[in-house]
Amino acid sequence: MKFGYLTLCLVFVVFASNGQNKTYSDKDFARSPIWISIIKDTAANYFVAERAFKIYFEHHAKPAGENDEIGEHAKSEKYPSKKEKRKLQDQDNMRMEIKKYERWHDRMFPYVKADGTILTPTERLQIWRDNKATK
Repeated sequence: MKFGYLTLCLVFVVFASNGQNKTYSDKDFARSPIWISIIKDTAANYFVAERAFKIYFEHHAKPAGENDEIGEHAKSEKYPSKKEKRKLQDQDNMRMEIKKYERWHDRMFPYVKADGTILTPTERLQIWRDNKATK
């Protein structure tokens, strides 16, 4: 019984610590697209996400936009290999994540505090109510 209780406490501590803000180094930003998970966090720091995005693409090439290459469809294979399909799917996924980041970046900009934290939805609602009351 004690072992089960101890195991349960350990699992709780591990899951509780996953929700906390993590600090990353520039090497972490360069290796993997951490900015994707940062922008999904409601307590994200705007400046950290922006830095992670910039550092990642200093070391990785951005995928070309859809139909950016002239003649792209003419040179596509009729039956691409599994490896080629996976590569195309990864590029499509990265394009979508870049679009999500750019939209998040533009939408959150007005709500960024001086320290990089973003106003919570409750704070944004209060500002809206205050502005509505003054009109």
